[in-house]
Amino acid sequence: MASRAKPAFTLVELLVVISIIGVLIGLLLPAVQSARESSRRSACTNNLRQIGLAIHSQAHTRKDHFPEGWLCDPAEEHGDEGLGWGWASRVLPHMDETTVGSTVADHVRAGQAISSSGTSTKRMVVRGFLCPSDPKSGTPLFPPGEDGAGGNDEEHDPDQTPGAEQYARSTYVGMFGTNEVHDEALAGNGILFGNSRVPFRRVLDGLSKTILVGERDSRMGGSLWIGMVEGLCAAPARVVGVGNHMFNDPDHFEDFYSRHPNGANFVFADGHVEFLPASIDVTVFRALGTRAGGETAAAR
Repeated sequence: MASRAKPAFTLVELLVVISIIGVLIGLLLPAVQSARESSRRSACTNNLRQIGLAIHSQAHTRKDHFPEGWLCDPAEEHGDEGLGWGWASRVLPHMDETTVGSTVADHVRAGQAISSSGTSTKRMVVRGFLCPSDPKSGTPLFPPGEDGAGGNDEEHDPDQTPGAEQYARSTYVGMFGTNEVHDEALAGNGILFGNSRVPFRRVLDGLSKTILVGERDSRMGGSLWIGMVEGLCAAPARVVGVGNHMFNDPDHFEDFYSRHPNGANFVFADGHVEFLPASIDVTVFRALGTRAGGETAAAR
């Protein structure tokens, strides 16, 4: 009997199938990445919403005063000496982080600086302070660079030479204002600065038109939820950000920047969260960064 040849793919047919699969993957991948980023941005928005609620909850226990940006020596205009505990560390009990929040409160009452706290407090990872779009959120512990060590520079690269101690990072910093944080640490024209404790009624530009907290990813260095740690490079700027430069176009470590395409998330003083587009005029952004500047900030 004559043998019958079994049908099989030719090399050309196999190459055509592989090419079609490659094209389909190429078309599908951007859609998958977009969906993932949409989810991450939504999580970031929720983080900031919870931060805003926590700050308001804490403020209502203090006669409607926002928390201090960080606690520091009032005689030191640079704001890089003192207890150091930052705004984020003070609102932890209102974010279901009661254990570490109580520890912070005990240190504050006893007049003890961050350096007096235990390793577990310094390394406490608070997921609500981490934007999932920041690649470094996957490694939340890092050794911040020390002031004057190696190639550390407070404006551009504070962590080039790592320090000796690990801390938990944050990707959210308070709005200091538009003036210089390193020279006027106790006189920010925003809401959160050294020893600030701004009352709601002093936000004359309107709570809904004044930024309270915004994003800063880790591309230029690590920020801290715990506060200003004496001896670290750019210590105050690890707690707050300056709104003088346009966000997502960072010139300095102290600026705001985000990994979200075409904009960044901010929570305002009234508690609402807004995704500000990268197309916003820089003068409008600056106006949103001050609490009583009297500027027009409606177009955004």
